[in-house]
Amino acid sequence: MKRFYPLFLGIGILLALLVSSVLCTGKLFVCNYTDSLPHGIYLICRGTVKKGDIVVFRPTGIAAKLIGERHYLRPDGFLMKHVAGLPGDSVCADRRCFRVAGTDYGERADCDSKGRALPAYRFCGRLKEGIIVASRGLKQSFDSRYFGPVERTSIVGIAKPLWIFEAGMQSLKSGPMSIGLFPVYGTTTLFHQKHSET
Repeated sequence: MKRFYPLFLGIGILLALLVSSVLCTGKLFVCNYTDSLPHGIYLICRGTVKKGDIVVFRPTGIAAKLIGERHYLRPDGFLMKHVAGLPGDSVCADRRCFRVAGTDYGERADCDSKGRALPAYRFCGRLKEGIIVASRGLKQSFDSRYFGPVERTSIVGIAKPLWIFEAGMQSLKSGPMSIGLFPVYGTTTLFHQKHSET
């Protein structure tokens, strides 16, 4: 009987994906295998973005420029981050410190793993527009501490954990891949490269 467990598991996962597809419109399946979030497959749903949500978005502005030049992601990759701040929240990003709504999100790195200088988002006041994304205590996470607020129009959706492989902080890969019939994309951290490991 045990030899059939992988088959049952696969069928169960497929059924979960199909049910999720019916329940969630505008969906997209995303696979995270970088260190800023738990590794696994997430279902992307439409909805009102709230603090604490995980959002999937297309890089724009300085983030897109840096990702393209340094190949942090492949051209069709997305970023996937926790929402830390919304319009009206206090944000203070000065020098190495990054605080959002009174929460300290830790330091910012000066350079990536190859010694290339990183931009630093500079602002102190109330956020007027956009969304702040950040991971607490993870200065290697490529998030708003470097490129500032995310435009709402760039957000693909809200990520809901569907199948978590592990707790994260281990894999060192990034970029898009595919699993079966589903388009699956990876996210990135500052120290992950498309063709190398650190």
